[in-house]
This record gives sequence, structure tokens and C-alpha cells, in this order.
Amino acid sequence: MKLGASVFPRKIIPIEESLDYFESNRHIDYMELFHDYPNRDMNDEKDLIDKMNSYNLKYTVHAPFIEVNPASVNPALSKAAIEEIKRSIDLANTLDIDIVVIHPGRSIFNNDKEYMKEVYAIAEKNLKTIGEYAKDNGVQTCIENHPRLRGFMYQDINQLHDSLERTDLPMTLDIGHAYTAGFTVDDIYFDNIKHIHIHDNDGVHDSHLPLGDGIIDFKKFFEIFSKNKYDGIYNLELSSKEYIEKSIEYLKSLKLI
Repeated sequence: MKLGASVFPRKIIPIEESLDYFESNRHIDYMELFHDYPNRDMNDEKDLIDKMNSYNLKYTVHAPFIEVNPASVNPALSKAAIEEIKRSIDLANTLDIDIVVIHPGRSIFNNDKEYMKEVYAIAEKNLKTIGEYAKDNGVQTCIENHPRLRGFMYQDINQLHDSLERTDLPMTLDIGHAYTAGFTVDDIYFDNIKHIHIHDNDGVHDSHLPLGDGIIDFKKFFEIFSKNKYDGIYNLELSSKEYIEKSIEYLKSLKLI
């Protein structure tokens, strides 16, 4: 199992503390950098690059999604979102990182079916633009399914899969998000999944609990993906070191690490 973990995006923690922790944890193979506040410099990212290069770690990158919306119906704002995500792709290219995770967008018009057709068309067009830029730079942009939250697009994992098939883009499966949207482990395997976020919940709230603290059948989940020869990263997307350690113990109990 290729195991990764995120840099605690729900807390403001100095990047050095995260780097130190992940390098010292013998079970973590990859660190996923949340490339947004506070781990990002608007003008010069040389310092961040130098810090990451000074550690013996492998990385993935999570592109910014705070106030970044590639599905915006305002052309200036969607263009700005594309440019912000391209910065994450550039960072990945500089650091020889293969995976950049992208949130596909939000809309306030989610109760208007006719309007949403246009919003989804905008999102698909912009994601394709981002994907083509990434391919030109040797990076995979993996588009992530959203949790059940008002205004968040692509909560339906089948809809996301179909959109990515049309744009020839890979997917980041977030199993916790999928569960809040009513999907179970029997519903969520697709061949275009190249990256996975794992965390637990009660099937309603996107609480990012440690593995085993919610209702998700992870034993069956891992069996399904192993049977289908998934060989990508399983990334723990949790909010504390304690949650990561608890999840590692859970994975040990399943004899996966």
C-alpha cells in the first residue's frame, strides 16, 4: 500500500512541523501539500520549494480551493481560478510531483436545473483547459468528488466520472465525500481513479474522522480496489497527528501496513 497523508489543512501549522512529522513517520510514503494559505507565497515560492527539497519525502499537491472556483460564471473569476491552479501545477512540475488534486467548483444556482447545465459546461471546459496544461507539464490533474454541501458541484460521483471521461482526466476519489452523498463502497470503483483520499464519517457529515470511527466499510473498500489492481496512493486526509496515528493503527489491524 502506498500511504500518504495531508498537512492538516484544518489547522494552521508551520510547514516545517508537517515536514518533520511526515519524514519521521515510517508508515507514510507521501505528504500531500495543501497549496493554499498558509503554505503558499503569492510572489515567490522559492522558500517553499527549498524547504520541501531539503526533506527525504515524496509529495502530492492539493491545489487551492479557498475562494478558487473554476466553475465561476464570471469569466474574470474563472480565469483567475485557472491561473491559481496552474501555479500548483507549476510547483508540481518544479518538484517532479506527479499528482495535483483539484476541486471542480461551486455554484449558488444549484436549485436551477437549466442554469446548472451552463455552469457544468463552464466547469468542464475549464477543467479540460487545466488538464491540458498539466499534461504539457508532465503532471496528472486528478479531479475530486465533492461532499454533500450546498453549492458544491459533482457530489454525484457518476456525473463526475462521465465528465472526466469526456475531458480525458483522471479522478481523485474521496471516499468520505462519496459517503455523505449517499454512495457506498459498492458504488465507487472506476478505472480512471488515480488517487484516493481516505477518512471516515457517519454518512451525513464531512467530519474527516480517523479510519474506524465512522460507518465506512474500509475492509471491503480496500478489497475491491485491490481486486481491481489499483496501484495509486491512499491519502489520509485528516486534521491532526492523533487522527493519523489512530488510522495507521486501524490499517495495521487490517494487515495492510
